[in-house]
Amino acid sequence: MTGPRVLVALAAAVLVAGAVLELAVYRGGGGPQATTTAAAPFAVTATASGTTGFSETIVWTTPTPSTGTIRWGPAGTAPVLWTRSETDSASHTVTLGGLVPATAYQVEIDATSTGGETTSGTLAFTAPPAPGAVTSAVVRGALVVDGAPFFPLIAWEQCPDQWEPNIGQGIDLFAGNPCTGLPSLLAALQGRALAVGTSDDQPAQGPGLVGWFYPDEADGRGLTAATLPATPAGGVRFLTLSNHFYSLAAPLPDGKGIYPGLIARADVVGFDLYPLQEWCRPDLLGAVFDAQQQLVALAPGKPTFQWIEVREMQCPQLPVTQDDIRAESWLAIAGGAHGLGFFPADWGAQVGATIHGIATRVRELTPALEQPTLTVAVGPAGSPVRASARDLHGALYVIAVNPASVRAPVTLAQPLAGDRTFDVLGRARQVVAANGVISDVLPPLAVRVYVAPPG
Repeated sequence: MTGPRVLVALAAAVLVAGAVLELAVYRGGGGPQATTTAAAPFAVTATASGTTGFSETIVWTTPTPSTGTIRWGPAGTAPVLWTRSETDSASHTVTLGGLVPATAYQVEIDATSTGGETTSGTLAFTAPPAPGAVTSAVVRGALVVDGAPFFPLIAWEQCPDQWEPNIGQGIDLFAGNPCTGLPSLLAALQGRALAVGTSDDQPAQGPGLVGWFYPDEADGRGLTAATLPATPAGGVRFLTLSNHFYSLAAPLPDGKGIYPGLIARADVVGFDLYPLQEWCRPDLLGAVFDAQQQLVALAPGKPTFQWIEVREMQCPQLPVTQDDIRAESWLAIAGGAHGLGFFPADWGAQVGATIHGIATRVRELTPALEQPTLTVAVGPAGSPVRASARDLHGALYVIAVNPASVRAPVTLAQPLAGDRTFDVLGRARQVVAANGVISDVLPPLAVRVYVAPPG
């Protein structure tokens, strides 16, 4: 039997053990305590909500306030367009413009929190087809459709058998329909491309009609500002001039003084030069750039465009090659063109493939191409290379073309180039500028687009 002392000792031990157990439970979480919730990981959530086909609204959020850089472009390409959201916020809304309807795009978002955390997110979307009713205007020197920049790639008076191939090749603006009439063209496009009437079309209205052309080569027809006929109401007014405004071209009987008045009547102004098939002078291919610059100077505040020759016309001894078409197109763009047209309209599959390549590159760059041109000093003295640059949200785009039939070592000087590294689009290489100068060697008829991301 256990004596009283032992019982007392056991009871004391139990009391002590209970006290220790109670303390352990309290400290271990069994009693009242402060609770914490793990912070959400710093990550990007993004959505797209496009409505027009020509622009897309991106909304992206982070758990805590942040800033960010958005890099974007057509799906299947390395994006070469950037924009920034520099306000510290947990929610950001950015509009991406210059889209091609019914085209897939990809977006990369790099965010930085106020505390220095970084994260990335991606988003894919497809722009919807163009709506049935679109608006067109000229804003800050660019053609805009539904409020977004639009870089037209134009076909002149194509008949129905060419519409589907042309759309596949990248044509996005059809000028007139000499075969079945403008309403037929508008009904067939169904938001995949836009249309503009010509002076050969009967007045009409319909989905996708964005304006009207004045009579073709109005100056060559003896028309002046006073005698230029009115276009039907609605949309923007397009004017194509001959090459006689250009300093190297002979003046027409009415002289070069007619051009300011003619240009004042139009919203969008273009011309045809055709150095290979009008002048039979391949050595004057660089005049495509020079004449475009002169038209830009004659038409301040107005978007300009240029017709590009795609086959033999008056000089059959000079076949127009794919390299010629590509070089002319980018010479015009480097000169400041905000659109291109291709002529004559009866091109085949090979030319169509070349146009498709040009259209693909234009789609990658449209918002940048709509920016004002920046001067690029080309060296050495006497170099045939023509070049200019664009700046968009801190990214720099330098376009250089060698119109000559021989290779051309070249230096391209633009202060914004600094000591930046440039990707050469379409080529797996980079060039590094030194003190604002890019050095390279351009093969005959070569086109180079150098892109440096924002610093």
